[in-house]
Amino acid sequence: MPASYPSVHEIEEIFQKGEGGHEGFVDHFDPKVQLTVVGHEHHLAGEASGLDTLKDDHFAHFAEIMDFSKPNKVEIVRVIGGGESPWACVEVVATGKSKAGKKVHHECCFVVRFNMDGKISKLRAYYDSAHMDEHVKVHQEHKAKNGTT
Repeated sequence: MPASYPSVHEIEEIFQKGEGGHEGFVDHFDPKVQLTVVGHEHHLAGEASGLDTLKDDHFAHFAEIMDFSKPNKVEIVRVIGGGESPWACVEVVATGKSKAGKKVHHECCFVVRFNMDGKISKLRAYYDSAHMDEHVKVHQEHKAKNGTT
């Protein structure tokens, strides 16, 4: 067992890499990561396993909606855990613009478990599902109206 898991500061740096897309962020996941998006009756709720699924399905939803060519910001509000514990809770506020030109202000919380290599092996996401669903709806309307992605 490692002497310690990622520290609060290291966890903040990991989640900060979600700014501008998921490219550097996914480097911190175990290839067999288990994802649970908590919620009912919204498009992202459910469970998935594996890094490819996380990238191709879960993160693809955000890439479809978000305009990463515009400035966006990931603010780490707080991290609880890490260090001596494999578990951490990360409160995040993400802001930016959608491809439909709408302001995005998304607050969420992640409960993560790090493996012995310091990689995220479990991720439980608690999203503002009503906010996410509204952006999906607006994005779909924008696509239909403009014939764009």
